[in-house]
This record gives sequence, C-alpha cells and structure tokens, in this order.
Amino acid sequence: MTLAAALTMLALTSFSLSWSSYPSRSTDTGSAEVTVLINEEDLIAVSTVAGGSLVSYEITATIDGEGFLRKGSRITDASFPISEVLAYDLLETGGHIVSVTLTDLESGAILSSEVEIFIDAANGTLWSSGGVRISPDGCVRASGCVSLFWNVYIPENEEEEYVPPVAYALLDRSTDVVREGWLTSEAREDRVISYSADVSLNGLEKGRYRFTVAALQGDSVVASSSSSILVLESWDMWGDDVDETKTLIRPIASTHEMRELERAGGLGDRNSVMSDFWARRDPNPATRENEYLDAYLLRLDRISRDFSTTGIRGINTDRGVVYAKMGEPDIVENFPFEIGYYPYITWQYFTPSLAVTFVDQDGYGYYEMVEGWNIVDRAFNAREGWSHD
Repeated sequence: MTLAAALTMLALTSFSLSWSSYPSRSTDTGSAEVTVLINEEDLIAVSTVAGGSLVSYEITATIDGEGFLRKGSRITDASFPISEVLAYDLLETGGHIVSVTLTDLESGAILSSEVEIFIDAANGTLWSSGGVRISPDGCVRASGCVSLFWNVYIPENEEEEYVPPVAYALLDRSTDVVREGWLTSEAREDRVISYSADVSLNGLEKGRYRFTVAALQGDSVVASSSSSILVLESWDMWGDDVDETKTLIRPIASTHEMRELERAGGLGDRNSVMSDFWARRDPNPATRENEYLDAYLLRLDRISRDFSTTGIRGINTDRGVVYAKMGEPDIVENFPFEIGYYPYITWQYFTPSLAVTFVDQDGYGYYEMVEGWNIVDRAFNAREGWSHD
C-alpha cells in the first residue's frame, strides 16, 4: 500500500476523489493511488429478477492527458459508498493532473472532475520533506477549517523508528503568528512519515496568510515547508448578530422571512430560522453543499470590494442590492465622462430581461439607480423558485 502523502478531498457533482503518493528516491520516479468514492446519488439503481437492485458504472481516467485507465462494474445490492482505486507508477517528481469521468451505464449520466497530485523527491542521506498541502486550498472562509498534510523523509543514517515532532504556525501579512500548534503523525512506511492537523480559521480577518511547518530534532529544525492561503470574510448568515444578518439578507428575503428572523428568540431560534431560509433556496438538497449560499457569499465578497464608498457599505448601495439579487450582469457599460451628463453605468440582464442605470450625481462614486425598484423585484421574483410577498 502506498503511503498517504496527501488526503485531499475534492467535491465534485457528488462523487469524490482522494489521493496518496510515494516519493521518488534513488530513481527519478514515484507512484500514486487515486481513490474514486462513488455515492448512492451518483448512480441509478434498477431492479433485478431476484428483487435486488443493480447499479452499473464505468470509470475512465487519464493522467496529464495520457495513460488511459478504465474500470467498471455491475453490482447487485451495492453497499455505498463504492471505492475504486486507480494506481499510477513511474511518475516523475512534481505535479500531475488526473482527470476522472464516471458514467452511469443505466442512465447514461456522466460526472467528471480532476485532481492535481504531487510526487515529492526524498534525499536518502539528508532530512527532506514534501510541500505542506492545505485542504481546501486556494481560499477559504474565516468561519471555516482547513486541514494540513505534510510528509517528512527520514535519512538513511537515522533510526527509522524516530518520529520528529512537527509544529505549525499561521502568519499574517505582518508575520505575526495568529495560530500555532502541532501536527500528528498519521502513518509511517519505508522512512516516510505523514503528518496532519486541522486548523480553525474562526475569527481571522480577511486577507492572505502563510502556513509554516517545521520538523524538530532537539533545538534544530531538520525540515520545513510553507504554503499560503487566502482567507475570505466570514459573513454572518445564521443570525449570530441579528442586525448584521438582516442587513446581508434583506435584498433576497421576503417580508415574512424578515419578520421570522426578527421574532426569533435566542441564538438557537435564529440559527433555525436561517437554516430553513437557506434550505428553501438550496437547488440540490441531496448534496452537502448549498450552491445558492456559496454563490451568495461570493456576491457579498464582490459587493464589499467593488461597491463600498466612503461611509457606506456596499450592501447598502443601489448597485450592491441589485447585484445581491441578480448577480453578475450580462452586459456592463460605463460612461464616466460625457458633456452635459453625470457619470453613469448601465447593467443589462438577459434572463429575465432587466436593464438598470446607475448615476453618480455628486462625482464621488456613489451611484444611484434611476429605475424604480419594482422592476428589479419583478425580475428577481420571476427568476427565483421560492415565494415572495
């Protein structure tokens, strides 16, 4: 079995991928395994003559656009999740892209995604390590949690049983430490030790941070690595601060929903009201993610970044409210300087049809909408699937 160099879970339409790798040592190549985890909602079950249910699927995969692999099965009374392992050998040091497609042979439905895997280089005579990996990578909400994964490679002149302690620190732009702790050793095989840790980001301000990990031997650092992450603002979507939540959801909430939140008693009641609020908007309740909520959080990021003016939050501007309701316009036209006219911007949406104009009458970047709110509300209600009053 290969050593778990990283257990990076990627959310696909539903099925998921994880991977593990073994480093290159005396040669220039290593190996990896990619595990495809198929959930019950990924496949359509059909009845068999024996009265049981049958699922039938095929998995195809390539690595760096080559190395075509195919696996498939017909299973009666399948116990989900179903796990299929794709093995890759003779992989050069560095990153590789594995593309995976799952085909339901009963319905013809196709799901696909890809994952980047890494092969580290291990030095046989010196302490060395792979890069520290963060899941989820890229960016994460300040209300979320990330997992760290790191491999340390034991040199040949060191006892194989020795497991050095590994510390981590999360540093902000000023290099101040805002989180610190220890990683736990998860597995050891052939002079490779895998470490991991879960780190909460609650309470952090938005911005870019850097994780640094270090393996210690006495007072010396024998191996280290670092990686950066972008922390996005943690918007209060659950009524922890009722006034803040009301401000953030007002563009998309009905009068009845706002009253429900106002009448809720303690924090538990407000959380329950908001849980129902977002559940009504979830386009795919069968999945763990609420795609509408995720998209709305990204809208709030954009509104805060691009529509805020001196003393006025973006969500309280006309452009912020329209953007919260409708998202990115299909056409944006800017008219900053025209003789005899104030600077103005037009937004046009195709489905449903909506055109609005924002005018900056003072020249300070505060744009007010010309049209009445009734046309925006009408377009918003026509597109959304829940009731508004």
